[in-house]
Amino acid sequence: MPLNKLMGQPRALRILGGMLNTGRIVPAYLFAGPRGVGKTTAAFSFIKAMHCEDAVSAGEGNFCGSCRSCKNTDSLVHPDLRVITPEDTVKDKAAKADKTGQAKEVSRVIQIDQIREAGEFLSTSAMEWRGKAVIIKDAHAMNPQAGNAFLKTLEEPTAGSVIVLITHKKELLLDTIRSRCVNVPFVPLSFKVLRAIADKKGAEVTDEQIGLSNGSAGAMLNDALVSVRNRALLTFTGMAGGRDAQQWKDRQEMSLWFEAAMTFLRDMAVLKLGHTALLNMDKKAEITGLCTGTDIEAIIDCYETFFNLSRYFVLNINKGIVFNYTASKLRDVFRSVSNSSK
Repeated sequence: MPLNKLMGQPRALRILGGMLNTGRIVPAYLFAGPRGVGKTTAAFSFIKAMHCEDAVSAGEGNFCGSCRSCKNTDSLVHPDLRVITPEDTVKDKAAKADKTGQAKEVSRVIQIDQIREAGEFLSTSAMEWRGKAVIIKDAHAMNPQAGNAFLKTLEEPTAGSVIVLITHKKELLLDTIRSRCVNVPFVPLSFKVLRAIADKKGAEVTDEQIGLSNGSAGAMLNDALVSVRNRALLTFTGMAGGRDAQQWKDRQEMSLWFEAAMTFLRDMAVLKLGHTALLNMDKKAEITGLCTGTDIEAIIDCYETFFNLSRYFVLNINKGIVFNYTASKLRDVFRSVSNSSK
């Protein structure tokens, strides 16, 4: 099975394939790019290609997918592989609030204990492979203590070991971590590639869904994509008009809303520049109405504000405060909409 089975990422595959073919494997890699574009698939394919037991496949920088090593890697039961993902944590005050029947404030982070365990795992000898491997999903979710502990692991890599960091928020990682990894960039998938992926999976996907996916196969295949976008636009419009809007029920909904809101702002900027290629083409009338009395500088400033704010969602940020601040910002930017709604 070829590593280039991954679709729409020629640059990433060129980097990984070149290293496999030459045998120049380094201790740490950073797979960075949007969600749903194949980073996790590529990470597992890379690890399997390094250790495939089929001599022909391994010699070509590929993997067979059927040997014991490949199967155990896919099943996450290989003794020389660890996969780290963020864990749920609850604030003390949220735990107390739960006694009164209120919802808990949950944050997903990678804890220092997880990083220490990974370091200990890497420090011992491999049982079957030439060296051990660790894959860290959502690496940007490392809290400050975990990030500093991980830096020590990178500074003193174990011979033969490989670490793959996967993130869609590369900017949240410590500069010292990013500088010690080989950067493997992943990009949004094209319309053509997304259509091919949908056809291959036998999924009935509309052009509207592909447009809304923003280059993400994961988003495209989400049946709730359009309805989530519609709810987000309703909330966005309510905030901009100074009307009551329903708050986000949890951090995940807050994060998804901001992703949708930034596509609305992106489309507004596109319209202001005289172009017509919108991500939310079916909502062109509503988006045009929102930005009619607003200049492009204010729209871009709002986009940058939302982008910078979303970088802190990995922390225990209060979603109520974020909601009120966001509503205030939108009222200021879209003042004409707010005035006309009164």
